[in-house]
Amino acid sequence: MSQIITARFPSNIALVKYWGKHGNQLPCNASLSMTLSRAHTEVKLYYTEKKGKDAQLEYLFEGQPNEAFGQRVLRYAQRQPVFADLLYNFDLRFESKNSFPHSAGIASSASAFAAIAAILLKASPASDTDDFIRLASRLARLGSGSACRSFYGPFAQWGYLEGINGSSDEFAVPVTDIHDNFKQLRDTILIVEDEPKKVSSSVGHGLMKHHPFARSRFAQANDHCMKMISVLKNGDFEAFISITEREALSLHAMMMTSGNYYLLIKPDTVRIIEQVFQFREATGLPLCFTLDAGPNVHLLYPESVRDKVRPFLEHYLQQYGLKSVIDDQAGVGGEIY
Repeated sequence: MSQIITARFPSNIALVKYWGKHGNQLPCNASLSMTLSRAHTEVKLYYTEKKGKDAQLEYLFEGQPNEAFGQRVLRYAQRQPVFADLLYNFDLRFESKNSFPHSAGIASSASAFAAIAAILLKASPASDTDDFIRLASRLARLGSGSACRSFYGPFAQWGYLEGINGSSDEFAVPVTDIHDNFKQLRDTILIVEDEPKKVSSSVGHGLMKHHPFARSRFAQANDHCMKMISVLKNGDFEAFISITEREALSLHAMMMTSGNYYLLIKPDTVRIIEQVFQFREATGLPLCFTLDAGPNVHLLYPESVRDKVRPFLEHYLQQYGLKSVIDDQAGVGGEIY
């Protein structure tokens, strides 16, 4: 008879971007993210006493076998000594589903590997640890770097920063000193394109190794991370907007100026950004945008101005023929049951 564990973990949107890695999934710069609530991956693990000698792992995504991703998960699990006993004694079957489009720049690998790492650890003898979440965050990082940030909410920071207690390249830590201005932050995600990206994030990270602006970019991100930690504490929304939007544009500038340069933003992405600038200038409302590694636009604003922002969403943006809109907000992390 199979034993079953279910995990549901959210995606996260980086406000300060991680772009470039070294060693075993270690970041070249620190990052800071907002944990989402509704954009999540749910994974069920069925583990049954092993019938043969070889490790058996089956992965279904939204009801369909996904052999390629299943092999990726198997290789990942085999590389982690903490999962050795589980793989030796049980055959594994995963069934997963997303509440949002995968591979479209909404960090689907982050939510997936956060759930996968947590669920494998929960099923393993090593789950009896004093700091399950920290260990799960480290293990998730080894599957997908940004996955380590999905364990904490509403904000998480990953990457060593001098002067930030507990910060590490190995795992994420929560950002706990949050001003009331940022405790109920909304994220309306405008899906400009829901097809998988033409260039994966792994390829993009690799292109930073010989990027002419890499050193400056890493220094900029670390500086922005330190400033954002202070901003989240002091409630300065103007500074929040400045850092968040600069980071989004810097991320895509790195793609567009790499050796094998490429472009993930679309014409409608740019038009929406221009509308955000115009709306903010006309109204003075604290609305800003960010982007992940894709064309889709995240609109961030406090809950207190939600009703005033709604007309902008309903009228100004209808003309762009969006594939869908995900109305999300800051969340608290994942759950296992």
